[in-house]
Amino acid sequence: MIKELNAKSVQGEITVPPSKSYAHRALIALALSRGKGVVYPVDLSMDIMSTLKCLEDLGVDFFIREKEVHMDARGFGNRRDRVLKPEESGSTLRFFIPITLLFDEVYEFRGSTNLMKRPLTVYEELFEELDVTLYRDSMESLVVKGKLLPGHFSMRGDVSSQFISGMLFVLPLLDGDSTLTVTGNLESAGYVAMTLRVMEEFGVFVEREGNTFFVRGNQSYTARDYEVEGDFSQGAFFMAAAALAGEAHIKGLSHDSVQGDREIVNILEKMGAEALRTEDGYKVRKSELHGIEVEISDIPDLTPVLGVLLALSKGGGKLKNCRRLRYKESNRIESTIELIRSLGGRAELDGDDIVIEGCEMLRGGTVDTYHDHRIVMASAVASLRCEGPVKILGYEAVNKSYPEFFRDFSALTSGEE
Repeated sequence: MIKELNAKSVQGEITVPPSKSYAHRALIALALSRGKGVVYPVDLSMDIMSTLKCLEDLGVDFFIREKEVHMDARGFGNRRDRVLKPEESGSTLRFFIPITLLFDEVYEFRGSTNLMKRPLTVYEELFEELDVTLYRDSMESLVVKGKLLPGHFSMRGDVSSQFISGMLFVLPLLDGDSTLTVTGNLESAGYVAMTLRVMEEFGVFVEREGNTFFVRGNQSYTARDYEVEGDFSQGAFFMAAAALAGEAHIKGLSHDSVQGDREIVNILEKMGAEALRTEDGYKVRKSELHGIEVEISDIPDLTPVLGVLLALSKGGGKLKNCRRLRYKESNRIESTIELIRSLGGRAELDGDDIVIEGCEMLRGGTVDTYHDHRIVMASAVASLRCEGPVKILGYEAVNKSYPEFFRDFSALTSGEE
């Protein structure tokens, strides 16, 4: 499906959707409590629905009222289906593999081919030394069998923080104390901090010293109602839009959030944008932006929109250490470069860095998003500074994380679309 955009300015206010990353974690923590509670507000994106369906197949009951998920997890562990379907959600797959190891049963994960191509080497290396079997039954199927016992675990941190979070969720439930040591660089560390915060808010505690986590066993998650904070990952697109083409009040963002993508505020300020704190978010105004170099290993989800910002900045800039982006919903190195080039800009890969040439305006054109939701949203932002219209192929990919994105984007833009 194709969407054509031709708006050239931004004005107004928007309340960002609830954090998808926090919602995943809160729903899982509530399920692990084996109790009852409500998680709200929750945007029912494809990824969140994948997590809920997997929880349901593990015996959890829930119903949805508007943006509230009412959960009864007293049946958690009473398996309804041995086949769990994470669809296209990397978070769901990587979080649930350790969760199934609480039960010493055989589980099969079936997801999209694109998801199942994403690396699982961290788990594969970890499980080689344990009494756990993990093997690929086909390009779309993964089989997991075994029971996780307490112990001393070592995992790489340079592939995805989701593996670390997945293990941290379950280690407190084991019958004994454990340690988890992360080797190498812990990339996307903010997401691990988010996991630990949610765990603490559900009554489970982990001590950390450097890159080693000390986990006391025989803990219990405590059921509770949980309010999900606003999503900086999604708010970043509206902040960028305002910095490029107008003024907007982006509401629903917490100034003390541990979300890694809160870094968008600092990046915009370094580029010369005006981002003023308000009681409930930020006001961002159009500014002349100058290029900078950005280390993106901890903020990979910001890459496409940062690419757009640098392409429309004075002097351009560089996105550094993009190696892991090859294993996102698309090869996000290639798709970000192609996004910029397809609209008339210049970008190229230099080792693991994306080097981007800046300009005042882009030409416009057609963007192949490769079904990557963040490429879709970044293309919409880029359209605000294009001489001609922008056609976005596969725009429906936003349903993966932000089904109402184009409604909200249209509310802020003026001009013909």
